[in-house]
Amino acid sequence: MIIDIHRHFVAKDWFSENFWRNYARIIQQITSRMGRSFAFEDIQAKVFPLYFDTTGEKHLEQMEKAGIDKTVVFLFDTGLLTGEPEVSIEEQNKIIFKAAKKYPDKIIPFVQIDPRRPGAIEFVKKSIEEWGARGLKLHPGAGFNPEEAATLKMIEAIADYKIPVITHTGPSIVPTSSRYCDPIYLDKILLGFPEVNVIAAHMAYGYRPQLCSFGWQRPNLYTDISVSQDMAKKDYPKFARTIREVVDAFGPERVLFGTDSPFTWGVLPEKDFVAAIKDLVHRAPDDAKFTVNEIEMLLGANAKKLLNI
Repeated sequence: MIIDIHRHFVAKDWFSENFWRNYARIIQQITSRMGRSFAFEDIQAKVFPLYFDTTGEKHLEQMEKAGIDKTVVFLFDTGLLTGEPEVSIEEQNKIIFKAAKKYPDKIIPFVQIDPRRPGAIEFVKKSIEEWGARGLKLHPGAGFNPEEAATLKMIEAIADYKIPVITHTGPSIVPTSSRYCDPIYLDKILLGFPEVNVIAAHMAYGYRPQLCSFGWQRPNLYTDISVSQDMAKKDYPKFARTIREVVDAFGPERVLFGTDSPFTWGVLPEKDFVAAIKDLVHRAPDDAKFTVNEIEMLLGANAKKLLNI
C-alpha cells in the first residue's frame, strides 16, 4: 500500500489576491533561473488554475497513475498574514471533509486552521468528533510560533484523540514567513506532549541538518520527503544520499512518503516520483543503499501504522 501523507486542496478563492500576486512573482523568478520565461499574467491565468481542485478529481487521477492508494489532504490557512480569502477557512475544511466522505477509501482529511483564530480549538474538536478529521495540520509560515500559547493549547486539546500532527518545516514560500519554520521550534511540543506524534514536513529542506541532529532523540518526531522531486529529477545520487541520511537519523520507521501535490506537479509527475523511490533499492549509489523493506515502510507501511489504517 502506498500512502501520500502530504497533499493540498487548492482553489483561487481560498487565498487572497495578495497571496497569489506574490506567489506568482516568486514562480516567475524560479522559472527564469531555469531558463524558462513565463509572463506574470500567464502564471496567474494558466499555471495556477492547474492546481485548482476542490472535489479531489484531479488528485485521484494522478494517484491512479502513480499507484498511490490513499492520501492525506489538508489546507494552508494564511488569512491572518496575507489577507482573508473569499471562502473562510472553516468552509474550506468542510469541503475537504465532504470529499473524504465521498471517497473514504482514498482521501484522509486533516483539519487545518491557524491556532490564533477565535474558536480555533472548538472548530478542531468538532472536525475530529463530527466530521472525521484524522489529524491536525499546522503551518507556522502563517506567522505563528509553534511554541506560543495558542499553539500549545491546541496541541493539548487534541492530545487525547491520539491523532498525528503534521507541520510545515523549512523555508516557506513568499509571501508567507519562514521565521518560525525551523524545526527547533517544535521541541516544546515534542517534549511537552510525548504522546502526540509530530511530522516535520519536507525533511525541513533548508533546515535538514537541524532536523536530523535531534530527530533520533525525539521518538515522537517523524518527517516526510515531500518537495524532494526536483532533487530526484536533477541529481538522483544526491536524492538517494539525502533520503539515506534522513532514514539513518530517524530510523526507517519514522520517515514517510509525501508529494505536496499539486504544487509539485510541474516539477515531477507523481508516478515518476514513486518510481524514483522504488528504484532506490537497485539504483542508489553504493554509499546510500536501501532494502526492499525500508522502501515499503517509507512508501506506506509507516503511514498505515501512524494513521491506524
